[in-house]
Amino acid sequence: MPELGDLPYLIRLLDDQDPAVRPVVQQQLTDLGGDISQDLAALGIPVPPHEKERLSKLLEPGRRKVLESEWLVPSGGAEALDGDIENFESILSLLSDFLHDGITIRPSLSDSLDLLADEIREEQISPTADELRLWLFAKGSFVGVKKGADAEKHFDLCRVLDVREGNPTSLGILFILMGQRLKIQVEGCNYPGHFLTKIQSEGENFLVDCFNAGRRFKIDTLLESHPEISENARRAVNTEAHLGQIIVRYLTELQYSLQASGRLEDAQLFKKLLHTL
Repeated sequence: MPELGDLPYLIRLLDDQDPAVRPVVQQQLTDLGGDISQDLAALGIPVPPHEKERLSKLLEPGRRKVLESEWLVPSGGAEALDGDIENFESILSLLSDFLHDGITIRPSLSDSLDLLADEIREEQISPTADELRLWLFAKGSFVGVKKGADAEKHFDLCRVLDVREGNPTSLGILFILMGQRLKIQVEGCNYPGHFLTKIQSEGENFLVDCFNAGRRFKIDTLLESHPEISENARRAVNTEAHLGQIIVRYLTELQYSLQASGRLEDAQLFKKLLHTL
């Protein structure tokens, strides 16, 4: 295991042209666990802009190793996660850390969610589900990413909280997690091809499309006016997607994204993680 004091030398060796040096640097960075952001800050080590992407790539094996070693799910798999919001958030935090670049300082997922909850409470002490929908999405606090929504970075919940844009699944999960923080009932809806959420407002049930400015649809009206909706879609609308099913969807979409971007080893790892559920 390399010492913290070795880090400045490892950073300088990134530019070394000796082919024998690179695998040594790679191994040393892997042993550091894939995230050296705190160490870089503590030692005051600047990373040249042109080296950031390469350094992050060299740290990927370390993050992969950490994810695999810390991946813990209940013995009952996805079904056992039903209602276990604490474990749900813990798994999402682990996955967000994996998707991090490993060199940029940022708060943990839990801290970022707490900060957002505090921001909302400054304006609304005890919002309803519909008021939370309006604050997060209809007013533009969080938006659906315009291009490349399937890219893996848009699944990184810490990044979503930072840049305030995401894809249908990450924004829907954010709504669920913020609902939990604020004691508001928000459910997932595994609608085929586009993750949605469900809330109640004034005694009626609504679907919410977080990706498209939080648009809401009365569930009964939607089903009555669209008899052509497939059986799978109808089933998704009529039943809650429990937390384990949401994790399965999140992992599956991430696996496809990693595959599409050429991160084949990471895609294989996610396939392995899915088998544990």
